[in-house]
Amino acid sequence: MKIKYIILSILFLILVGAGVGLKMFFKPHDNINKMDASFKVEGASFINEFKKDENAATAKYSEKVIEIKGKLVAKNTLPNGTILLILEDEMEGISSELDAEWTKSNQPLIDGLKIGNLVTIKGVCKGFLMEVKVNPAVVVVNE
Repeated sequence: MKIKYIILSILFLILVGAGVGLKMFFKPHDNINKMDASFKVEGASFINEFKKDENAATAKYSEKVIEIKGKLVAKNTLPNGTILLILEDEMEGISSELDAEWTKSNQPLIDGLKIGNLVTIKGVCKGFLMEVKVNPAVVVVNE
């Protein structure tokens, strides 16, 4: 009889753990468009800050919402349909994947983005790996 209660307790704990895990896995991410930026920076100086001292810049910006103004040098669509914008430099610039939900409702704005123009994006800084990663992101201003 005692073993029956132990087995039922273990099964209950497994089910509760699985439920919490699934809830966290399918939790929608925050709406970047409605969040306030912790920092507003110019693209070139933002990249230089990472090149000068990557550890300090990572500590300062990682997982924070950043608003970045810079020159659009590339606009690509990835195989999964995500729009990728690259600011300042194709090799060592700022790589930002646009938020999928935001993209659906702002396709005309995305289509209007022209290479060489200034653009302001807002997104979560993920760090530096050959380039600064910012995703998910939204376009704030297209100049």
